[in-house]
Amino acid sequence: MKKLAVHLHIYYTEQQAEILNYLKNLARQDFDLFITSTDVEALSLIKSAYPEAHIWQVENRGYDIGPFIDFLHHIDLDNYEYILKLHTKGKTSKNYTLLNGNRFNNALWGRVLWDSQLSTPERLTENIKIMDKHPHFGLLSSRYCITAAARDYDKLLPQINAELQKLQLPSVQKLSFVAGSMFLVRAKCLEPLLHYQIADFAPTDGNVKEGTLAHIVERLIGIIASPIKTISHQNYGWYFLGIAIKRFLFQKKLTRSGKTLIKICKLPIYSKLQRDTNQPQNV
Repeated sequence: MKKLAVHLHIYYTEQQAEILNYLKNLARQDFDLFITSTDVEALSLIKSAYPEAHIWQVENRGYDIGPFIDFLHHIDLDNYEYILKLHTKGKTSKNYTLLNGNRFNNALWGRVLWDSQLSTPERLTENIKIMDKHPHFGLLSSRYCITAAARDYDKLLPQINAELQKLQLPSVQKLSFVAGSMFLVRAKCLEPLLHYQIADFAPTDGNVKEGTLAHIVERLIGIIASPIKTISHQNYGWYFLGIAIKRFLFQKKLTRSGKTLIKICKLPIYSKLQRDTNQPQNV
């Protein structure tokens, strides 16, 4: 049995060079690399660096979760001890995400998650050692992105419990999950997810921020792989401070009601209903 299968979903193909800098830190591991993308023809850098990788094209459904489900149907979970789940993350969103008291823009959010697994060869080696030493943990990720805050799941709880019932698993009232869905997980924990197919997920629309099956399954993973092991890997205090200052001085965001809102020093100075149809984006 191989220790590690790596699933990488590449939506933002322009990030290939950055991805390769991280993937080089897999060199010490015995792993199989599986890559999904909505545009396989654009993956020339990845294909050149990893000609042995298993690469296939998927529909743009379910953000990064739909392709992850498709990947699970392409492997035998019994052949691996761990799954490392990775994906590209857009960097141009004007919105900020609050996790564990810290404000993230999308660029920092993606960096923190990638760093938690592949900042150095030693980082991943240490993560695997932690999981080997503590077999009761099902999943490991960054302490910055693991959230148990009710605000991150309370509106979805009825849908979450409905899906748990379909999977013949007990309902929950509280849960933890990895916001951003990059983690190291025990392969055997993921068997319930074989209930789903990528076709079950709606086409990705980056303007939809919550309530889709992908958002539900993201939280289900935290439940079926619990307990979750948090790791402290780097200090991003200066980055969070910079974001807080920038956000205080100027903020432009798309609200859930579909309005473009601009604030200066936290004071709203502009608000307009967004009527144009934007191109779908992954986050």
